[in-house]
Amino acid sequence: MEGEGGRPSSRERRRDVPRGLWRTCCARRLGARRRSVAAAAKVGRKPADRRARGGRRSQKARVDMAEVEETVVHEPMDLIRLSLLEQVKVKLRGNRELKGTLHAYDQHLNVVLGDVEETLTTVEIDDETYEEIVKVTKRKMKYLYVRGDGIILISPPLRTT
Repeated sequence: MEGEGGRPSSRERRRDVPRGLWRTCCARRLGARRRSVAAAAKVGRKPADRRARGGRRSQKARVDMAEVEETVVHEPMDLIRLSLLEQVKVKLRGNRELKGTLHAYDQHLNVVLGDVEETLTTVEIDDETYEEIVKVTKRKMKYLYVRGDGIILISPPLRTT
């Protein structure tokens, strides 16, 4: 028995596959389906029912899942990834603060900022009156590479949902 176009039917193809291997193949497909249902449940969406659409996931469904994965924060570095090309505030050792556009980062938290404004705050004590004198020095730079071990915190932009 042959299917359309001279190809063997699915029953014939199954007959050619050893029994244990066929079960493994089906188990893999079922596992992938369970994982996609679990991922959809985490986000609060209904799982995509492949049978209702008659087969494979459409291109639009794949794009939707990709968008969901891009906006979900599972670990701290995801928050920094979502802040790419946005204004961030970076606090450094030595009373330095940077405000600029986050262009790049890596796993060591080395960052590249653009259109940066650096604020250096120094506190001096007057010898005669023993008052604290706070000096604020600002400077602007086009691009700046900041080594990760000097960073205390990175404040992402405010997001409202």
